[in-house]
Amino acid sequence: MKNIIPVHKLYERSSAGMEVIYFENVKERASILSAHRDDHYIFLYQEKGESNFMLDFKSLLVNNRAILYVLPGQVHHSIDSKNVSGWFLAIDTLLVNEEYRTVFEQYIISNGPLSLDDAKAEKFKQCLKLLHERFLLIEEPLSRAIAHSLAQSYIGMVAEAYLSQTQFGQKQNTRPVQINSQFRSLLLANFKTVKRPSEYAEKLNISLTYLNEVVKGLTGFPVSYWIHNEIVLEAKRLLYYTDLTVKEISFELGFSDHTYFSRLFTKFAGTSAGAFRAIYRK
Repeated sequence: MKNIIPVHKLYERSSAGMEVIYFENVKERASILSAHRDDHYIFLYQEKGESNFMLDFKSLLVNNRAILYVLPGQVHHSIDSKNVSGWFLAIDTLLVNEEYRTVFEQYIISNGPLSLDDAKAEKFKQCLKLLHERFLLIEEPLSRAIAHSLAQSYIGMVAEAYLSQTQFGQKQNTRPVQINSQFRSLLLANFKTVKRPSEYAEKLNISLTYLNEVVKGLTGFPVSYWIHNEIVLEAKRLLYYTDLTVKEISFELGFSDHTYFSRLFTKFAGTSAGAFRAIYRK
């Protein structure tokens, strides 16, 4: 174990701002040491087989045809694969349309795998085949721009598929959805330094009562839950994948009083930070 979670950087593998790989009949059992974050988006299209991923402490079983995406910063690794074939797309956040990013980062509460029917699967496959073919010619004239455009089309299809499965799909332009989206964006950027629900309400120029009403109405949980969720999730990542002490983790997350952090973790996670580390590292 190290004191940091490894971050895989796309520019170290590709100068095109993206990487497209076709994989076939993969059979492997991965080690926990492969757990890492990425500084970019990952989109997976599984055409066949069965795979098991760990994504921020959630075990995701993917059967047959399905899509899955991983946000920048999420800790993940492959656990097991059985005769898996499909496509892997890694792409710089800069190249992901802002509207699509809003769907992935603010509308979708849990980014698990999404199964595809025959019609959708064929459309995704055709788009990815074109993208992969163009990526292999990336140094040819205009190929980079064409590949980027095809990637945008594919990512848009993924965003549309996920959005259609949520209550946000029919309500994208309503005031509550916009407020929730703005809150999620602020939270992800500031949870280490801004920890009081009232501070988020102030930043949004609305009352805390209304912010709580909106967030709970759309997600089922109040503002305080989501603040604590981000804090504890990041703490779990650091407890599991690094050797930082609980005290060091509390300071990393912006707490001056590590005993308060420990109480918060225990209350939210249902176990102490030390016990969590011991149980998950068995």
